[in-house]
Amino acid sequence: MQILSTLAFVFITITSMVNLILREWRINAVALALQYLAAFILVTLSWPVGMAVIKLIVGWMASAAIALTSLHQSQKDPTTDSVASLLFRGLAGLLVIMIIFILAPRLQESIFPNLDLVIVQGGLMLMGMSLMQLGTRADPYLNIISLLSLLTGFEIIHAALESSTLLTGMLAVVNLGLALAGVYFISQSSAAEGSEEKAP
Repeated sequence: MQILSTLAFVFITITSMVNLILREWRINAVALALQYLAAFILVTLSWPVGMAVIKLIVGWMASAAIALTSLHQSQKDPTTDSVASLLFRGLAGLLVIMIIFILAPRLQESIFPNLDLVIVQGGLMLMGMSLMQLGTRADPYLNIISLLSLLTGFEIIHAALESSTLLTGMLAVVNLGLALAGVYFISQSSAAEGSEEKAP
């Protein structure tokens, strides 16, 4: 199980970097779905599989809702980011990874002594990368992905601290609510762009 949890943490790190650096909605949607799979593996370290699978199903439903909305909207040609922009986001992501590797063991010792280090690292990695992504682009699609990743990172750590069926249900509702808000904002953004293109 240790190998599986370490592999899940590696997936979280890679998919977080992908979502931070790249701006292609198809790639971002796949990375988000893989993040939920990795989070499910980490949550199974603390919860029974029957409860942990709820997070996986809700996460995949949220990912599918956002991806299908983006698929059905009139997509503009993807903007090509400059090399400097890609390099900046890549270096920012590497900085977050370095900070997490430095701080996570100390936080585990002082605040979360009963948690596995990989759980603390996985949760903090998702939260740190999603906060960095929120600060680098004002795009409804990427902002919702960042908020969902932030909530997933919180849920990984929270699941190891508390096993509440009621709170699990409430967090599932919050995830789906964020996804629906994302669907709405993506639709509104696409409609606004369409009206601007038609205007003389």
